[in-house]
Amino acid sequence: MHTALSTESSQMDHFTRVEFRRFKAFTSFRIDLRHFNVLVGPNNAGKSTILAAFRILAAAMRRASSKNPTAIRGPNGQTMGWIVDLRTISIAEENIFYNYDDRDPATVTFHLSNGNTLTLFFPEEKSCYLIPDAQGKQVLNTTNFKKHFDCPVGFVPILGPVEHREQLYQEEAARLALFNYRAARNFRNIWYHYPERFEDFRSALQQTWPGMDIQRPEVDRSHDKPLLFMYCPEDRIPRELFWSGFGFQVWCQMLTHIIQQKNVSLFLIDEPDIYLHSDLQRQLLGLLRNLGPDILLATHSTEIVSEAETDDIVLINKKRRSAQRIKDPSQLREVFAALGSNLNPILTQLAKTRRVLFVEGKDFQIISRFAKKLGADDVALRRDFAVVPTEGFNPEKIRNLKAGMEATLGGKLIAAAILDRDYRSENECKSIKSACDSFCDYIIIHKRKELENFLLIPSAIDRAARQRIADRVRRSGGAGAGEPKTVGTLEASALARKIYVQSQYITNYRRFERARSSTLNDATLSEKALNEFEERWSGINAPLELMPGKEALAEVSKHIQERCGVSITPTAIIDAMLMNEVPHEMVELIKMLTEFSCASLETDDTEHA
Repeated sequence: MHTALSTESSQMDHFTRVEFRRFKAFTSFRIDLRHFNVLVGPNNAGKSTILAAFRILAAAMRRASSKNPTAIRGPNGQTMGWIVDLRTISIAEENIFYNYDDRDPATVTFHLSNGNTLTLFFPEEKSCYLIPDAQGKQVLNTTNFKKHFDCPVGFVPILGPVEHREQLYQEEAARLALFNYRAARNFRNIWYHYPERFEDFRSALQQTWPGMDIQRPEVDRSHDKPLLFMYCPEDRIPRELFWSGFGFQVWCQMLTHIIQQKNVSLFLIDEPDIYLHSDLQRQLLGLLRNLGPDILLATHSTEIVSEAETDDIVLINKKRRSAQRIKDPSQLREVFAALGSNLNPILTQLAKTRRVLFVEGKDFQIISRFAKKLGADDVALRRDFAVVPTEGFNPEKIRNLKAGMEATLGGKLIAAAILDRDYRSENECKSIKSACDSFCDYIIIHKRKELENFLLIPSAIDRAARQRIADRVRRSGGAGAGEPKTVGTLEASALARKIYVQSQYITNYRRFERARSSTLNDATLSEKALNEFEERWSGINAPLELMPGKEALAEVSKHIQERCGVSITPTAIIDAMLMNEVPHEMVELIKMLTEFSCASLETDDTEHA
């Protein structure tokens, strides 16, 4: 998605970890932060506790940026700091302490990339202090505070319907509305008093909510007290914002807070799935990735979890001593078990679009990122079709799933399927595609072994690794690392796997051809299979296309982790690709999905892929 959300926070200090002691749900707990952090876990796991601490810190830092510190009582005696008025924050004061026991103080300590720390100290009920530690340097005024703690925190406040008749207030009321529960009631005031980024907001809205537009606030002074109105042309018919749906009002507010606060160091969102349907949840994740600040998002949404990078997901459990960052896709089973999931969102999308795309496992995550790379936003966001994962290469399951969905919805669906090739021959792929034509309008079997083979672009992998190294240095200091040199690793990996790939190819070739005809002997079949394999393997990039992509990518990731001390992800690799590095086959696949997105049930002569 190409919006005007540019990075403005790369030079700021960043939060690297937070330590809790006797604060709310946590007796002792730690969370380490990266650029993108999706907090998941069941109800009462502690996600909201983490965000609550940051919201208190945000209010405390605003005070520290405008008032000089005073002498206060800290955990280790007299020190300099700021008194934080909890009454101005939407935080339940009575449960600040673990198990409601205020006999011992509570603390939350925030560690920054520059080595400094900020501590929230709660000595007793209704008391809170902000205590800075700049590694021995004195922080005696607002100038020093801003110098040593350049890490503002932004967040989306509680959202709700906009006011029917919103009065024009003073600028200060609009500023405060960005940070508290009155945001929805002052929505028009925010854009009236702070219009500098309105065109960014309008552009983002137009791209994410097709057919809708919005105009700047207008003042109506014909009443006793001036009123503000904002008109939203839909298909060129204007109507006031109040008369649009609640979903649209909430999305406007969400975009407003994202854009108005994109120059912070850390941006918080608590359970956006409460307000947004699945399509907007996916769009939100894309917007946040391009925003600039680090992101801390708490969610129960399986849509958001499925869309997020695996190592962006952080499992929160207050019974543990620390948060658990997901490292392997197999760990997602624990996440989904904690969240719970069902088929209802998929059926809702199917009922609306009448189009279904079947993919193997989580393959659409990678496909979506390629679509975004190529500017096919509608495909990336699956606006016009539902995605249904299957377990491996299983055309018969696709047939049965489609039939069951059509029976459930009471009508025909347009279906597309994308399948890995594995070690199948040309003849077997043609046979499978021909069989799938009876129940799939579009069918793609990759020419490469599997989807991950499209990521084996050495130059893009090296570029992604260098970007991760630069980000690590920016966040936590220290020296750089060695060059990744992926091409050598991949060449060695391909050479080591050639015999294995060859044997798998010959075995599959003989199995398929034997099923078609029993007259050919094994020697003849093996010779034909070997000739076909050698012809394919001899291509310039063929080894990278035919060897096991998942294994090769894991080997490269391990090599880069050991050599450079950073991890890479499919998203990072795709984002680092130059346009001329995107494989031609992937470009054609995205074109096919664009055509599929517009296909109509009204014609029976749909051209099959």
